[in-house]
Formats: sequence, structure tokens, C-alpha cells
Amino acid sequence: MVTPVAPEIDSALDHPDPRQAVERVKDVIQRRLLDVYPTARIVRTDFFNHTYVPDLLMTWSSGTRKSERRVYLRASSDPDLLASDVQIFQREQQPLVVPLARLGTGPARDQLGTVAEEHHTLVLDPSGLGALPAHTSTRTPTALASDAIVEGGRGIMGERQVERFLHMVGTGVEAAREGQADPTRLALSEVSRHTVPDVSRRMSTLMAAMWQGSGRSLSEFPANVPHQASLDETSLSLLLSSPEITDEAFWRRIRPLVDAKTLLCTGITDTPNLQRLMRSAVQAWKAHVCMVVEPETVRAGGAWRWVIDDGHLGLRGSDFVAFLAGSRKDLHAPEEYEAPLLAEVRERAARFAIPLTSIRMLMTNRSIGYDAPGEDVTHDPQLDGISAALGQEEGVVEAQALTSTRVPLRCNFASRTASPPGAMALVPYAELLGTTLRLILSLNAEDAAQLENLLDAGESTPAYWEQADLFDG
Repeated sequence: MVTPVAPEIDSALDHPDPRQAVERVKDVIQRRLLDVYPTARIVRTDFFNHTYVPDLLMTWSSGTRKSERRVYLRASSDPDLLASDVQIFQREQQPLVVPLARLGTGPARDQLGTVAEEHHTLVLDPSGLGALPAHTSTRTPTALASDAIVEGGRGIMGERQVERFLHMVGTGVEAAREGQADPTRLALSEVSRHTVPDVSRRMSTLMAAMWQGSGRSLSEFPANVPHQASLDETSLSLLLSSPEITDEAFWRRIRPLVDAKTLLCTGITDTPNLQRLMRSAVQAWKAHVCMVVEPETVRAGGAWRWVIDDGHLGLRGSDFVAFLAGSRKDLHAPEEYEAPLLAEVRERAARFAIPLTSIRMLMTNRSIGYDAPGEDVTHDPQLDGISAALGQEEGVVEAQALTSTRVPLRCNFASRTASPPGAMALVPYAELLGTTLRLILSLNAEDAAQLENLLDAGESTPAYWEQADLFDG
């Protein structure tokens, strides 16, 4: 749906006070840009139609990266004058020029288009600005194409050019996901010509990932393979914020292109595609520590979900969040919790067949340890005697458990943390989460079933834990 911008500009300019007219025009342009790209921050300057000082400064964040685009309003729509202005601007700043009237046609316009492309400048006339779709919560391929225009479009774009770009690129992203060569090739060509190299590379990387996710080989990709072999934070953000992709095989093929470090930089917090990615990644990705905390707000039932909260990846249930990290220092300091009774810990271990090789208990100001390295002590009758002697009031502060693949985990019930021995040791998410949550929380039957479903991606678990490379940056 096209939003008429030209009449608003004309109405704004129709004011007896020139200074008020300028502010009213800036209002129109700023409001429309924020309607299209609401995550941006737009700051006005005190200038108007200045040779090289912008009228507006548009900034935004994409993951950890900060970007900006200078916006120049031009009272004249003469292509020759605009071409002269474009040649003054700094190419690296990727200027956005908005003439306040529709551009004419003819050789001068064509020449302006060539100059704008060469200088990484977008000349967006009022009809083109009005053709950009308003932002929606669902990040469709068309919405991704619209973002590409705002962030790094170049050349001349009026209504017809914007609609062509949105259609071709939106269709191309869908085609890449289906492994269709011709629409993908046309979209890549459109992106290469009409966006600056950084945005073009990002969109090409996204489409290459979609292409691989379809099951096609990169050797068949209908363009030069992007230099970036894996998805960067921006491309991954585009993918995770797009409409839900339910094909599990797609996510299994995408997973090798993604890692947890990149995921944490995307700015994504909770999307349907994040759930799909993590279902595939839970058996393959590894972490050193799991920490279970009580959230600020408790949800009433519902499905457990993967979330990214304050730069930390976690699994959220109704009354807990289990965060995973490659190092203890990557998480916040743990809180202190009441230690469960020995009988409770033994019951949980027995219920889920988790071997316990050592148990450390606390009674008033005395600590008692019980262990048998490599052997399961859960059902030892001697523990019954210890518990009876202590009046069955002993709290378990720590236990060493073995996961289903015999990975040793040191589970601290007071801080609700668990990790394997060795500061650099890593364990698959499924192993670490499954053992930690089953021991530390008192799961009902519904919660236990949810956990089982989330950790079962239908793929085999790696045979054993690993020690990370000490020199791995």
C-alpha cells in the first residue's frame, strides 16, 4: 500500500513562516522514515538544503554494530543540480537524498542515477518514500528488502523502482529457500546493483544460507558465493526474524553455518525461528556451565521456550530460566537458594536414572561428604543410616552426577549451577541441560515431558564431552 507523501510535503511547505515550513517538512520525512524503520533514532540538525550538512541523521543498531545514514532534503528536483550535490557528499557515508518534488524523466535523470550508484547514494523521491511498506512485527522477505533500501539503497528510487525491488528481492529470498535458480539470480542482481556492498553482501549471505537450507549445494548457487562462509549476526537476525520455517531438515542444514557467539549478537530475544534453530542445535552446541534462576515474572504454564536475555542464551519454563554459557564469567553472579533434602535429591536421581558418584551434605555448621568415584551411590543403604542419624534434615549442597554419556557434572544446589570438571571443558547442551534441570528442579510429569521433547532433536548425541582448545579465541 502506497502512502502519499507528496501531498503532505506540499501542505507542510504551504506555511507563511519559512522556518515553520522547514520544520513541518522535516516532520513529514522523519515520521515516514520511522513508520518504515521504527528501530532507528533520527536527530534533526538546524540546517536545511545545506550543501554538505545533513537535515537529519538516522542511526540504528544491528546486533552489536552501529550504523548511520545522513539524510539530505533538497528543495530542487532538478537532476543536474542533484547530481552535483551527490558528487560533493562522502561516499562512505552512504547519503540518502530526498528531493521534495518528483523527479522528471530523460537523460539527466539517467545520469543522476549513474552518479548516485557510483557514490553509494540513494535518491528517494516522495513517491518512492511513500511506496516503502510500514513496519510490521512479522519480518517477511518484502520487509527485509525494504530494510535493505533504508539501510543501504543506492541509485534513484521512485514508486516504480521501489515496488520492483521489493517484489524481486522478496520473491528471490523465497526462491532461494526452495532452491530455485532463476528468481534467486534475478534478486541477487537487483540487490547488487541497488544496494551498497555491505548490504548486498549481507543479503547475498542470507540467500546463500537459504539456498543451502533447501538442500542445494553452494556450487550451484546462481552467483559468486559470498566470502562469508557462515551467517554473520545481521544475516542470522534477518533469518530468525523472518516468518516461521517449519522444515526441520532446513534447520539441520543451516545449523553448521551458525554458532552461539553469533546468535547472542543478533539482538533477537524470542522468535519462532529461534525455537526451530535451537531444536536442531541443542544436541550439537556445547557449553561449560548451566545456571538456573528464578525469573522476575512467572508465566502461567505454556510451552518452554528458548530466549536470549541480556546477552545470555537460556531455556525458559514457567518459573525458571536455565542459562548456558561457555564460561562461568559469562554469566551473572548466582543467587543463593535453599539446599534440598537428601531424600529429594535421591528421589530425583532415581526417577531419571541419573547416577550420583558423590554427595556433599550440610547440617547446621557441619559438612558431610559421601562418595564412591565412578560408582552410583544413589541407592546405598549407608545413606539411609546417615540421613536417620541426622534426623532427615540434611541439605544437599553439591553432588557429582553422570550424564547419559557418562560426562561428570558438578551440581551445586545452593547456587543452582552445574559444570564439568576443568575450566575449559564443554558438554553438549542436551546433556548439560537435561541433567541439571532434572536434578536441581522438582519437575512434574508435564514439565519432564516438555524437557524430554525439547532435548530430543531426533539426532544422536556426541559420544563424549570435550576440552576446548586453550588457544581458541
